[in-house]
Amino acid sequence: MTQEKTLARLQWEQAVQNDDFAQADKLFFKLKDNGQLDEEIAYVMGIWYRQMQQYSNSVGALGMGLVAKPDSYELYYEAGNTLMEMGMDEAAEKQYRASLALKPGNIDAVYCLGKVLANQDRTEEAREQYCKALQLVGSVEEMIALAVEFSAIEYVDQAIHIYYQALLKEPENFYLYSNIGVELAEQGEYRDAVFCHEKALQMAPDNADIWYNAACTYTLMNEPMRGLLALEKAVTLDPENRNYAMQDPELEKLRKHKRFWKIVKG
Repeated sequence: MTQEKTLARLQWEQAVQNDDFAQADKLFFKLKDNGQLDEEIAYVMGIWYRQMQQYSNSVGALGMGLVAKPDSYELYYEAGNTLMEMGMDEAAEKQYRASLALKPGNIDAVYCLGKVLANQDRTEEAREQYCKALQLVGSVEEMIALAVEFSAIEYVDQAIHIYYQALLKEPENFYLYSNIGVELAEQGEYRDAVFCHEKALQMAPDNADIWYNAACTYTLMNEPMRGLLALEKAVTLDPENRNYAMQDPELEKLRKHKRFWKIVKG
């Protein structure tokens, strides 16, 4: 019996290495029936099931892992991720809180807890979690992610402040300038927004998204010719922008120009 169980485990590991989901799935249940499941197997399969959109299996596998190792903050965290992807925010919240009870400094769990709270319109609680995450950030990418979430719950000033703090670390990061430009444009600060868009374009002249955002800002500040030129560049670099442009309310003022329709219809 022991040899058969060992063989099943080795076969499962080989299936994972070969990216053979069907075989790994089959062996997972064999290992389960033989009492050979451990937290590593449950963790891998829980994530894999989620990637395959088999959410119930994902939750089940991670739950089995917690039976084997009830003090695993990783398993609670991944269970929260699966439940959040399923739209079960209250259940996900419980998993993230359980994960954080075991490891309070896990920035990913703090961030995700903030997201599920925001999804439940518990804005102040979400902000509190994002502020905690901000104390744990270790990279500009994490700062950007948090700034986006602050903006989503309408703490725009704090989002912009985070972007400026990130610029101190990476002054040549065009994405930061681009995001600041979008935020400023939404606040009606068009001149400053244009400065940021143009700064970003100096660093990334072939970025279609920045050209598109610039087109929106030029249009909002009643400079349609500059808006059309920027939109044409955005569409040339990424034809998918045609679809966005035809529905975007920020480009409404351009629709009275024949050149707009020539740009979006190709």
